[in-house]
Amino acid sequence: MEALYACFDERVGICSDSRLLKSGQIFFALKGDHFNGHTFAVKSLSEGASAIVLDEKVEGIDLGDPRVFQVEDVIQTLQDLAAHHRKIWGKPIIALTGSNGKTTVKELFASVLKQKFNLHATKGNFNNHLGVPFTLLQLRSEHTLAVIELGANHQGEIQTLAEIAQPNVGYITNFGRAHLEGFGGPEGVIKGKTELYRYLRAHDGLCLVNPDDPIQTSHAGPGSFPFPPSLQTKSTPDGWMTIGDGVHTVQSHLSGAFQGTNLKAAWAIGLHLGLPPRDICKGIEQYVPRNNRGELKKTERNTLFLDAYNANPSSMEVSLRHAATLFPDMPHIYIAGDLFELGTYSAEEHQRMVEILKELDATEVWLVGNAFKATNHPTSFRSFATTSEAIQFMQTQKLTGAFIWIKGSRGMALEQLVPLL
Repeated sequence: MEALYACFDERVGICSDSRLLKSGQIFFALKGDHFNGHTFAVKSLSEGASAIVLDEKVEGIDLGDPRVFQVEDVIQTLQDLAAHHRKIWGKPIIALTGSNGKTTVKELFASVLKQKFNLHATKGNFNNHLGVPFTLLQLRSEHTLAVIELGANHQGEIQTLAEIAQPNVGYITNFGRAHLEGFGGPEGVIKGKTELYRYLRAHDGLCLVNPDDPIQTSHAGPGSFPFPPSLQTKSTPDGWMTIGDGVHTVQSHLSGAFQGTNLKAAWAIGLHLGLPPRDICKGIEQYVPRNNRGELKKTERNTLFLDAYNANPSSMEVSLRHAATLFPDMPHIYIAGDLFELGTYSAEEHQRMVEILKELDATEVWLVGNAFKATNHPTSFRSFATTSEAIQFMQTQKLTGAFIWIKGSRGMALEQLVPLL
């Protein structure tokens, strides 16, 4: 590891795509279903890679070349290098996970904490067994704090990622009905997500907890700190969430009462790290959700609540219940896309979403995807097997003056509907 780390230059980092390789980067020959980085090993050396990491024999590669590292597992070596660099870097890391809202909370944390720190944070949702190492290997000496998002779809994954990231503080947003297939049901979700708190307890870290969540408080143990009791959130008449401590108050760009917990977490982490309330307010005010994550936006013809980046039953339920309270004077249209990775729970959970729509007296509903199509739903609900089918139908319509809610799993790509709205 020391020899490989000697080839690492934090100013240029690493690469796994030879098309993007910069001189001085370490090239990791990763493999996927439709690619094999070993094919580009010779090319990477010739184009200036400081080192290449392989776990297959490659014709034309001299194993005696000090730039060539033949290992048992390229991914494991990537993770080991990231953990080594994180340890050498040596400054505080905040890690967060949860079933819903991880990326929103990560962005809120980053927006608040950058008011004081030279911050490095996970970009997008680079939060898996590859994304976390790549994020850590972007840490530079000038960074003074990092916020790292940890994602998982099965038990043991958060523990592995925590061992790589070595966080000092951690937060779990919630425990929802997400990735039920991989986690083995709702209890498996709790067991998997609380691996972060168990790691922190074993390594003298601190757990940020929502005092209203008994699962969090019971798993965090004595090494925890709660949201300040003075924090209060409420919704404006337009649906935007505000937060204040009785002295300072700020309006966010987030819509929905469920966002109140996320705002409290951001305020709490800011206080814990020494930010004055005015800077915390500034950071909250500066965060504007993008990339189809809970965006409330107006088009020329309609008002949209675009929450189509991803979905699971828990996030869809809270989003639905929130949307039902918005714009009561406008006709509502609900477009729900299939929820993935639910395994044997799929039929039950999709039917539950239909029942919630009925409970909310939703009449104009579009169900998109085979799982929703298979539910027992009112005949007034439109049903489409694919997003393409929904697009074809929408092209025959000219929806105007409506409030349209859109949410589904990433694979449904429901944002493709937006240009027609």
